Amino acid sequence: METKAFSVVTSISMGLALTVALLSLIGIAITGFYPGIIVLWLVALIPIASKAYAKRNSKKLTAFQANNYTALTVINVLSILVVLWMTFVIVHDRVLQDCC
Repeated sequence: METKAFSVVTSISMGLALTVALLSLIGIAITGFYPGIIVLWLVALIPIASKAYAKRNSKKLTAFQANNYTALTVINVLSILVVLWMTFVIVHDRVLQDCC
């Protein structure tokens, strides 16, 4: 059984990461390939793996699993921040073409 915070954070992380990963495909068509997009696609795997872990261990919550859910919640929050930062950097670099 997963915790409520883990479920909410993972759902937000998954929605955001997958949305950005899909929109990056449109960005590739418009502005060309950018290596940072690979990072976005790899970060999108983190919430997917977290959901798979929660689904696999959904029988009962032990103390060890509670620690894992806490760690995965923190990792998913960090992945949200990474996705937002990478989106900001890619938009400024490729779309707005800001210079130093």
